[in-house]
Amino acid sequence: MSILENLPLIFSQPQVLAAVAVQFLLGLALGYVSVKALKYILAFIAILVLGTFLSVWSLGLTPAQALQTIGTALQAVKELAVVLGLMSIGPVSIGFVVGAIIGLMKK
Repeated sequence: MSILENLPLIFSQPQVLAAVAVQFLLGLALGYVSVKALKYILAFIAILVLGTFLSVWSLGLTPAQALQTIGTALQAVKELAVVLGLMSIGPVSIGFVVGAIIGLMKK
């Protein structure tokens, strides 16, 4: 059986519906606040990237070695995303996108 065949059964349970609704609302709030604080988030990411490159430089690694290590970490993140699945990430992600759109529209 596929996930699409099981969706009506899954969403017929009140606990699952409540959890999905709360996850969607959390994602909505996260997206809205993120768009409002976008410049701070971009500055935060830039600081993290700069700090990472300084760490690589201080360890004496080459950029190629650092990217190879990052590639290994990305593979682990992909596997973790598969394990978490659609039911845990989906509602928050959809809510985030909707909240980001609302945040962009309400300047």
